[in-house]
Amino acid sequence: MGELQAERARTEHRIWSSMLDFLDAETARIEREVEAQQRDLAFAAVRSLVAQANGWSEHQVASRIHEAQTARDDLPTVWKAFSEGTLDAARVSAIAAGAWKLTKERSIERLDERSVAYAATHTVGELRQWVKRFIARHEPDETEKRYEEIVAERSVTIHHDEDGTGSLYAENLPSYVLAGIDQRLDHAAKAVTEDDRTLQQRRADLFVDALDHIDPENEPARTPSLAIGVMVPVSTLAGVDDQPAISADRDWILPANVLRVLATSGDPFWYRLLVDERDNVLAVSYRGYSPPEHLKNAIRYRDGTCRYPGCTTKASNCDLDHREPWPHGQTCADNLWALCRHHHKLKTFRHAEPVPHDDGWAWHVGGTVLTDEVSP
Repeated sequence: MGELQAERARTEHRIWSSMLDFLDAETARIEREVEAQQRDLAFAAVRSLVAQANGWSEHQVASRIHEAQTARDDLPTVWKAFSEGTLDAARVSAIAAGAWKLTKERSIERLDERSVAYAATHTVGELRQWVKRFIARHEPDETEKRYEEIVAERSVTIHHDEDGTGSLYAENLPSYVLAGIDQRLDHAAKAVTEDDRTLQQRRADLFVDALDHIDPENEPARTPSLAIGVMVPVSTLAGVDDQPAISADRDWILPANVLRVLATSGDPFWYRLLVDERDNVLAVSYRGYSPPEHLKNAIRYRDGTCRYPGCTTKASNCDLDHREPWPHGQTCADNLWALCRHHHKLKTFRHAEPVPHDDGWAWHVGGTVLTDEVSP
């Protein structure tokens, strides 16, 4: 199966290369033969040919061409891995899209140098999150600038479908605000018992009900207590640099300037991941099957997501599983990890078995070995 996937990736590379060769030739022809005022239309006609040849819409074709040109011209290591079948088109696209947001040549070079090893061993979704974190860490100033520009364009729009339903879109809101909304809806929906509605149906109904009761003239703004976990570099809090905070599930970032405002407003609770007031949260073993709450929090922040390779279920929605089953295995950080219910069941019934590995843990699934590598 691996060789078939590699051959598919090499075929995708040949298609991209052929497309770029065609575009290069047409660009040279247009610049040589077409009057300057007509060139934009001529280029548009060429793009429409590319779109039809690849089954893309004319809306898609511009970004697809840009991805291909960026990978070939600015990401030589990625392009070589693509030609060899190590990376497929979806992964190359994710890396190229990240490169567009980088403004410094050295940042692009580092992305090119570091992304292949990660991309080759992780899903496209994990890769997009990794690229997001890479951009925020290597160009925090530009990340803050984009944050301010995008938040300034925040909006709520409604789209009605032909079947009497529709969708509501809240766009360009700060990630920490959206995380708070998500947490409130989850807590409220899970508190409803003996209800035939699914969790998602309860979340939707609670959301609508909350909007129905908005009374800005007579009700003061309320800020319910939340526990949104972010990992904050000490240097950022001290003002030494502007490294962003990363959400506990590694899914979103919080620019340093926004973090400092939040840290000095209200009554934030700071939780040090590695130690508690006795300096030993992750080092102590606890009696009994269930870990205490502070150890649960520490492990969920440490793991971020389900530890099964490729799974991005938030650790807050996972079980805390004993790697070596209790009571033979201790209730301590070294023996506990976050597993979503699905992968927890696979392990429990031995359809997937974790074994120690140099880089962490490997999973034996039939005759295949999957490795669990921690995101950089």
